Amino acid sequence: MPTFRPPASAARAAGALGAAALLTAVLTGCTSGAGGKASAGPAVEPLATSVPAGVTLRIADQNDLLRTTLQASGQDKDLPYGISWSSFQGGPAVLEAFRAGAADVGFVSDAPVVFAQAHGQDARVVGVVQNSPDAVHLWTSPGSAAKTVADLKGKKVAYAEGTTFQPAVLTALKNAGLKPTDVTLVKLNPPEIPAALAAGQVDAGTLTEPLVSKYGNAYQDKGAHELDGDKGLTSGLQLLIAPGAAVTDPARSAALADLAARFTRAELWITAHKDAWVQSYYVTSQKLPASVGEAVVANNGTATIPDYATASARLQQIADVLAAAGVITRQDVGTVFDRRFDAVQSAAAKG
Repeated sequence: MPTFRPPASAARAAGALGAAALLTAVLTGCTSGAGGKASAGPAVEPLATSVPAGVTLRIADQNDLLRTTLQASGQDKDLPYGISWSSFQGGPAVLEAFRAGAADVGFVSDAPVVFAQAHGQDARVVGVVQNSPDAVHLWTSPGSAAKTVADLKGKKVAYAEGTTFQPAVLTALKNAGLKPTDVTLVKLNPPEIPAALAAGQVDAGTLTEPLVSKYGNAYQDKGAHELDGDKGLTSGLQLLIAPGAAVTDPARSAALADLAARFTRAELWITAHKDAWVQSYYVTSQKLPASVGEAVVANNGTATIPDYATASARLQQIADVLAAAGVITRQDVGTVFDRRFDAVQSAAAKG
């Protein structure tokens, strides 16, 4: 498929916001607890009630998002284990760190964990937050006559492979009665998509905040617009995942349980302190204007901690869309959830 390379200046301009865009399913709060009945995951021992001395968790973060979440909420205090932080951009990079044996836990959106299972990689969910399923948008190039997703037949559509953008595009096409072969799918990195749209290299592409606002502000008066029929394209799930070697190790799994609880409490803090979160992450950490952070937080909606049945059903929908398009084989994603952590998140949310 064609690959568009934006000019260096465009790439640099997109890059600063593109990194944030890759992580725009930002943790913005949580409520509720765990429950539901479905197939259990791999057999594991009960979680230890305390973390042995000398444990260090190697965390594969994305643009310091999880690290800042814990720091801003005060959940990084009095840790019973050490933390070694590494920062990546995108779920595929986190999974590569798992394959290299370089990380014990990471933070991804819905698609990467599905791809991991389909490719035989042992990655299990130890924490989950539900954000808005409407956070991914389909925008057109300037001057495009397309009004709905159905109008894209025969057109070029850009997306980021291996990320939540891939099932989002496939879902949009399916909902519009189109097959993937009815369009030309163009693989680009998220920061490259606005530049490709602006240059007319593609007819439509996946965007999320802050790139929605940036692109819209620059090109809406030139005819660029959001397509009708682009709602509910993702599960909205954000997942704390760990390789099988970590969740089956008693010492590291105990540390993961403590991290999952802190992660949950941090989300509750963000819900009640959105302005402080914007300042802590977007302004201070990412050096972006407060308006960018506010747009991302609004785009993500109010998050919850879903129960197991709800989370697994929504993730299954993502897997089914990918399988129907022939991207992966049929998967039962319920088995990737480590059910021991349901109670951990539920107790932390209630606490």
